[in-house]
Amino acid sequence: MIKNIDGCKIKGRLHKNGGGFIANTATVEAAAYIGSEACVFGDAMVYGKARVYGKACVFGKAMVSGEAMVSGEAMVYGEACVFGEARVYSKAMVFGKARVFGEARVSGEAMVSGEAMVYGEARVYGEARVSGEAMVSGKTKVPMGWNGATFCCNSWTLTVNEGFIQIGCYTKTLDGWLTVTQKEAVAMGLPKEFYKQYKAFGKMVKGNI
Repeated sequence: MIKNIDGCKIKGRLHKNGGGFIANTATVEAAAYIGSEACVFGDAMVYGKARVYGKACVFGKAMVSGEAMVSGEAMVYGEACVFGEARVYSKAMVFGKARVFGEARVSGEAMVSGEAMVYGEARVYGEARVSGEAMVSGKTKVPMGWNGATFCCNSWTLTVNEGFIQIGCYTKTLDGWLTVTQKEAVAMGLPKEFYKQYKAFGKMVKGNI
């Protein structure tokens, strides 16, 4: 059969478990569930007992596996991966080389992109943006705004509060942190590998406030 997706005619078939559309170029295991209005195309892969339903789409070289669920009008694309027991739903988008796993939830109109990782019991929702090389883990909640959001990275935490960011026992303005050099960061007791991460967080937060 041929399905018209955004003006492109794509050859494919209906998945036996759910009746959703699968392009001939995509790979979907028999145990996976693809709902009747969902679609998997491009070189996308859906493995294990993963579920894609509602009007959700998985495409590009994206992968959904394990017991993960993608639903609503959510999209997972590029080289993004959603696995474990993660959930991506509503109108959320996960793309680039982003990873969402564990018991993480991405919902609303939130976007997770770049090489960002959202995992553990983290919640990203509303119009939140997690990008670059940022990592959001634990029980962190990233809502529409950033105040009060706490991020975990290499056993260190970053807390955003009214324009200030606290890293360890140091508190500076966002611009203050962005001007700190790696040498200064090490002198403050922050490990070298952490420098790149908090710089990525700073740029991400700056683009959302």
